Amino acid sequence: MIRILVQEENGKIREVSIDGHAEADVHGQDVVCAAISAIAFGLCNALDEMTDRVGFEVEDNHIRIYVPAEDETAETILRTGLIQFETVAEVNSEFVQIINGGEMQ
Repeated sequence: MIRILVQEENGKIREVSIDGHAEADVHGQDVVCAAISAIAFGLCNALDEMTDRVGFEVEDNHIRIYVPAEDETAETILRTGLIQFETVAEVNSEFVQIINGGEMQ
């Protein structure tokens, strides 16, 4: 199962963490995992190109994107990515879970 945790502050996305594997098919043929990975890395690339206020952690089975200070460009990109994640999760709910962690303290 892929778990996507979204944390917000003042109604703005401040962190997105993506963990796990979909295990929807055998390694190398898992289109659910490929879709989530493509969205995640596309987000990282877009954020890296279009803003300098975003941090990343990329490890095996884990991607963390965090926005330490408000940035409207980052917010737009992250909201777009969240819609894409939701689209994949909608038809693959047994393999992808999106958790809105609510407001950060």
